[in-house]
Amino acid sequence: MTKKLTEKYNDACIKMFTFLKMLYKGDVEFKKVIDLLSDGKYDGTSNTHVTLNKYLNAMRIFGIKVKKIKNKYHLFSTLSKLNLSQEDIKSILMLKKANEILPDGKVKNNFNEFIHELEIRYDDSAKNLNEIEDNTDNLDFEFYNSEMAEQIKLCEKYCQDKQKLEIIYINPKGEETNLICSPLEQIYLKRKICLKALGNNGSRIYEIPVENIKSLKQLPISASSQSIPTTVVYKIKNRLAKNYKLRDWERLDKIETDNSRIIVNKNEDLDLLVKRLMRYGTECEILSPKFLKEEMIDEINKTLGNY
Repeated sequence: MTKKLTEKYNDACIKMFTFLKMLYKGDVEFKKVIDLLSDGKYDGTSNTHVTLNKYLNAMRIFGIKVKKIKNKYHLFSTLSKLNLSQEDIKSILMLKKANEILPDGKVKNNFNEFIHELEIRYDDSAKNLNEIEDNTDNLDFEFYNSEMAEQIKLCEKYCQDKQKLEIIYINPKGEETNLICSPLEQIYLKRKICLKALGNNGSRIYEIPVENIKSLKQLPISASSQSIPTTVVYKIKNRLAKNYKLRDWERLDKIETDNSRIIVNKNEDLDLLVKRLMRYGTECEILSPKFLKEEMIDEINKTLGNY
């Protein structure tokens, strides 16, 4: 009798640690958990579900938080917890931001798994710090742009002064551009410190890398007091419409009778957006604003001029 109990307890421990190992690797589908606990012999009875609840309760007693979301189990905390400082959290958030620009593939996936394994080990203090700091606008990137420290501080001062600026900068086409604008804030975008500014006509937001600014002149005119989000509306068609994945800053506005989609995009960098939309060719059409539609036409004509 004792031998049978010992075998039963050993089997339960092995299944418990196997379940935990699966959770450490990522989200686990409900069916895989049921197959594990029933040794692949689940026949639809409720006994395995009862056993599963016992395992989950045992984990909860030891402080391991597991939640079921959309038919998958997610690990939210572990036995070993990390007590991290604010600087530690900032460093991890910077790594996450840098990982976003890596191409999809094995390196990016492995990096995501590494970050995930760190995050699930946060103690309560680290989790609170992460919630506070999980905003790139709060991160101090000046250290990483030390060669432009004076320019960065000057831009920060002009944002606080709330007066219009005359800026001469090099645009993405490599052309020197003169711009009258209202400075809004400094942001970190694609590993660069950028000055975010509202155009003089109030219809466009610019994100200008500080390193591309040739000169700054403060004007004796009050800046616009309110930032107007740049909203772009475009239509995608055919195969693109079926396979298109919305970005976080986009929403589906309408599905038309021919199954084309009307997409509303807010506050994406316009130069990057135009380049992205151009790759979609005839399956994409900008509907508004007019100035962006004209810019895209101009880019297409310049591209055709090369052939």
